[in-house]
Amino acid sequence: MEWRCEWCGKPHEEDDPPCDNCGHGSFERAVVPVANSEETLGSEATVWVCTACGREHTKHNPPCSRCGNADLELQRQEVSDDELEVPGYFDLLTPRYILGLVVVLAVAGIFALGVTGIVDIPGFGGGVPEVSDVPGDAAAAGNVSFDDAERAYLTRLNDARESASVSPLSRDGDLDAVAAFLNQKRVKEEGVSREENDQIRGVLEGACERSPEVAIANVGTGSVTSAASLGDALVTATVQNRGTDTMEGARTGLDLHATPDGRVYLLQVVC
Repeated sequence: MEWRCEWCGKPHEEDDPPCDNCGHGSFERAVVPVANSEETLGSEATVWVCTACGREHTKHNPPCSRCGNADLELQRQEVSDDELEVPGYFDLLTPRYILGLVVVLAVAGIFALGVTGIVDIPGFGGGVPEVSDVPGDAAAAGNVSFDDAERAYLTRLNDARESASVSPLSRDGDLDAVAAFLNQKRVKEEGVSREENDQIRGVLEGACERSPEVAIANVGTGSVTSAASLGDALVTATVQNRGTDTMEGARTGLDLHATPDGRVYLLQVVC
């Protein structure tokens, strides 16, 4: 059981007037402590209202802080249940918030695609760099298609590897791109820059579980009459230079390029 001031309602531990809030000299017993009452925190609240200007005050502490009037009147103020409700997550979804969320998710999605290599993002550093103004032909030597010649070369090389009890090689698209870049640099007699080397290293680390090996060869186009004959000639040159059992690995990338002086350059990456 607590005591409260009859005038301003302030709770007190003992019946020991005057009230230390408003100076009133009489207390009454309070069945429910005012400070913890659900009535005070729920649908009703007690305020002191200036009789002159209507300014509300939480305590009986005249004069009015707005107009200086000394008369404050105790009133009960109705509080709407809607004002006591905490807004939910859906109440916060304004059009501006939704637009910002969509933009953030879109940027995060593009970044994830760039990291995984699904798309190339300018300036991101993914993929194999391009080589411009490469002399010669990257598609064919005369009527011989390099696509057909590369397949003939790999078939012939795998036959030689099988005869030497070495596991066959399978084509890898990432390694093909690396081989094409290095072969074009070789044809142009250009070195690889530090930035290009970092990009190539990133591709190789994603495609290889071990350090790659590189084989190079070149043959003249004068005696080349078909894709099969070009493939055979390049296998012979490669085996003479490296041997079939020294190129350890399971995957490979190939590139052929015809130079203006009548030769076909091969570059092969194995890992």
